[in-house]
Amino acid sequence: MAFFYRIFTLMFVLLIFCISSSTAQVDIEPASEITKETFQERVDTGDLLLVNFVGPGCKNCKEFAPIFNRVNTELLRESSEVKAVVVNDMETVRRFDIRKIPSVVLFRKSIPILYEGHNEAEEIFEWIGESKNVQGRYLNDDDFEHLTQASTGSTTGDWLVQFCDPERPQCEALIASWEAVAYRLKGKVNVATVDISKNPNLVKRFSVAIERTPYVVLFHNGKQFPFGLFHFGIVSLTHFAEKSYKHVQGTVVKPPPAPFDDLTESIANKLKETQASVPGLFVIIAVCLVVLSLVLCKVFCGGSSSRGFGSKGPKKGV
Repeated sequence: MAFFYRIFTLMFVLLIFCISSSTAQVDIEPASEITKETFQERVDTGDLLLVNFVGPGCKNCKEFAPIFNRVNTELLRESSEVKAVVVNDMETVRRFDIRKIPSVVLFRKSIPILYEGHNEAEEIFEWIGESKNVQGRYLNDDDFEHLTQASTGSTTGDWLVQFCDPERPQCEALIASWEAVAYRLKGKVNVATVDISKNPNLVKRFSVAIERTPYVVLFHNGKQFPFGLFHFGIVSLTHFAEKSYKHVQGTVVKPPPAPFDDLTESIANKLKETQASVPGLFVIIAVCLVVLSLVLCKVFCGGSSSRGFGSKGPKKGV
């Protein structure tokens, strides 16, 4: 009887141990808060940086902190290359056009993407794995037409393209949301960016003015549809690319200019610049050409006439 009592006691102790082990809480490692200067240094180095943007006196931020700390703990446990930090600076929040706090943003090679999901650690962790790579493409003068086939009917699919100048604050503010748009449209619409400071041919071809940037256009079946709203929201941009572009008047995409067209225009522009700097130059050139034509005409036509009437034939023998 004593033997069975000991066996029962041992089983009970083991059961209590298992229950206590399964319910034990894992030590949570809080994410460290960094200054805006340190944040900028980390972004500039291209680190994979998961940032929780918060603000002073923010009640929601305090409620979200334990969730973000769980994400940080899981990243540390897996020795992830993604590092989680907290930035408490409203100037930086406004710089990236973050509309609410707290907000989670993942920086990859200095390019941010805004998290739009629920405030749940598991969902955030899953999103990190899906968003490590930059979502949007970057197009330039050399590969734009080849990749988009914008003027030929686009056999590569639809393209949502933003023309922007990275130095312009309005363009910088759109980056995080633009990547979120690319994340939403993955597999449905190609999303890309053109840096107008480095691609003058595309700026000229699509008549892009810097004061109008960011300038967003959807290329669909050989036509271009400009995005007409002033607010570049994630939902409105996504809806435009999928449906609402149909309510916009589209125009046929002009083919890229041929090399001869560029040469002709370049010569014409040079002549216009010269005329502006030297008034009456075209008149002088025209007069010189007329005088030169008269001289040449006199030389050749006059020479032929004198040979025809002034010369005599060979004398006959006596």
